[in-house]
Amino acid sequence: MPKFKYEAMDSTGQEVTGTIEASGESAAVSSLRDQGYRPFEVNEISDGGFELNIPFISGPPVDQQEVALFTRQMATLLDAGLPLLRAVNIMKDQLDNEDFKDILDQVSQDIKGGASFSEALERHPDVFENLYVNMVKAGEVGGVMEAVLQRLADFAEKAQELRTKIKSATMYPAIMFCIAILVVVFLLIFVLPTFIDLFTEMGVELPLPTRIVISISDFLQHRWYVVLGMVFGASYAGKWYYGTDKGEYNIDKLKINLPVFGSLFRKVATARFTRTLATLVRSGVPILQAIDIVQDTIGNRVVAETMNEVRDSISEGDTISEPLHESGVFAPMVTHMISVGEETGSLDEMLGRIADTYEMQVEEMVEGLSSMLEPILILFMGIMVGTIVMAMFFPMFQLIAVVN
Repeated sequence: MPKFKYEAMDSTGQEVTGTIEASGESAAVSSLRDQGYRPFEVNEISDGGFELNIPFISGPPVDQQEVALFTRQMATLLDAGLPLLRAVNIMKDQLDNEDFKDILDQVSQDIKGGASFSEALERHPDVFENLYVNMVKAGEVGGVMEAVLQRLADFAEKAQELRTKIKSATMYPAIMFCIAILVVVFLLIFVLPTFIDLFTEMGVELPLPTRIVISISDFLQHRWYVVLGMVFGASYAGKWYYGTDKGEYNIDKLKINLPVFGSLFRKVATARFTRTLATLVRSGVPILQAIDIVQDTIGNRVVAETMNEVRDSISEGDTISEPLHESGVFAPMVTHMISVGEETGSLDEMLGRIADTYEMQVEEMVEGLSSMLEPILILFMGIMVGTIVMAMFFPMFQLIAVVN
């Protein structure tokens, strides 16, 4: 029977950890609750004691699009006057995702046990992010839970819409690149060896370009595992380096300073910063707490570290716009509009307008880059295929000259 490592809270409020045997994750959660625990993390472990966390295969238990739909429907139920616990149970019963059902079941149990809605959500950080939990907490304090959930749903849907547009715009160039690689590999592994046998039988002296292409073909046929090892090794090394503080900072700094794509990364960071801060401020989250949340969710270390100066500036009674302007990360228009928002008392509205503008610019820029990449990839495919074809035909020209 599989074993699971768990982290939970006992009846006294103390955190406990341990292992438990169960037929599945849901059964493990149910068993822990029967023992009086409130589990907030359960992971299957292998026989060797290692958690089964396989990158690129296992993903988050709940997609953010499902969370956005849950949030929208919760807001509708609460606005209709239903009690919170009943609304959670209704949402749990209509879900198809078993993982999400288990999570909402735990949320329901925690609320029955006296926890607030935000405290119950906070125990599932893989599904409900810091931003989500703090906005719900602000809604509880202000008594405007329905409005906060509506804003959260709007925020999640806008973020998902932007991600979808970026993915769809980059899908075609990515497919083109993969096809180009597959065509080249097919020619090198399956087509070129036929010509090599012919040239060997005829005793034709091979020119340098042909010898180079033949060497590459031979390497791919007999040393393909080295290529795969290099690809996976480079991927693992890059992931490990990005997992370090220095590596994450250096890579994020490189992103925003790239010649063409750097501007895109800056615009994405600006749109995410302004949209998140606008949503938090509009929902009544204290400004210093909102800055901390933005720092955790902005997605770029270089941009996130400018939030330290912003926090210090606010603590000293100064403005938000001044440290943003001095950082050099944000465009002058952004800092000027934020300054105007602070002066007129409409910071959330101004941040929302900036987010709308930059999200539109990101969409336009992604579409433009996608259109620019298409001919580049076609040219790349033509050069690669043409090089291989010419390398095969050079010896044939010599063979024809010898025959003549």
